[in-house]
Amino acid sequence: MLDQLVLNNFYSGFDHNEFAQNEDFTLATCQRTLILTLSNNPYKDLKGVEGHQCLIGLEAYSYLLETICGLKSKLVGENEIVGQFKTAYKDYVSLEKSKRCSKLLTIIEKLFKDAKKIRTEYLLGLTQKTYSSIARKHIVNKHQADSVLILGSGQLAEDLINQFKKKTNVFISGRNTEKVKQLARLHNVEIVPWGYHGSLLKFPYIANSIGFKGVLFNEDFFADWYSRHDKKLFVDLGSPSAVDTKFSYLDGVMKLDDVFKEGAVHETQKLNQIEKARMAMKSIAIKRSDVFKEKKLKKQTFQLKNLEPYVENI
Repeated sequence: MLDQLVLNNFYSGFDHNEFAQNEDFTLATCQRTLILTLSNNPYKDLKGVEGHQCLIGLEAYSYLLETICGLKSKLVGENEIVGQFKTAYKDYVSLEKSKRCSKLLTIIEKLFKDAKKIRTEYLLGLTQKTYSSIARKHIVNKHQADSVLILGSGQLAEDLINQFKKKTNVFISGRNTEKVKQLARLHNVEIVPWGYHGSLLKFPYIANSIGFKGVLFNEDFFADWYSRHDKKLFVDLGSPSAVDTKFSYLDGVMKLDDVFKEGAVHETQKLNQIEKARMAMKSIAIKRSDVFKEKKLKKQTFQLKNLEPYVENI
């Protein structure tokens, strides 16, 4: 089964709807778009797409292991990718049966298990910062903010709430009002109505987790926000970014590139630890492939044995 796995790796924000199949599994992050299929690959002719990478079988599984363990991230070893994988998995499981592939589900479940083993045995203590912890450092530790507004309602928004709620007063606002209400009840934070920028502009400290193929916060928004506050910081973690402004970190707007620069770890600092993890991943991927092959062989053998009485009577 693992030898049929096909992984297409595209740039962040890649629109795959034109080629999408019912059983595709898609993971979209701020750094890449990963699409998993079995055997059939509708993306094989997209050679002209910048950065497109297609991996098959063992190579695909090994790449996924490195990705979910944070070794393919600009923030080496970050663990928010695990939450993103789990969210994508839950969304995939919730699809109608005709729109999901049971074999892909099995592979992804094994991937979670193998990644947990790698993180536990090789990557503990890597001390890599996450996106949300970097946002907290700048807003709370550097600015001593007495309140922060979090925009969004997904996994990253919840990570931000967990980072901030013990340090300062947290408010939340987002387009999905039902999810916003759920997070507000769960974490006991106050909701700020979405749809009117005036309610957002009053906050000097904002952490945005909303990714959107368009513009939610333009130059006019930031000019107004900038003029209202002496001390301020807007941290944009959304992907694709919904922010369109020339304001920089010096003006109080921290973008993903700034976060990557801050959190980047020179692999030479942890080279031995990371190399051991990568070697272990290759070994685990090979063993996982062998297990799948063995199960397939046993199944075929069982089917043949069941056919023997019928063959003898022919």
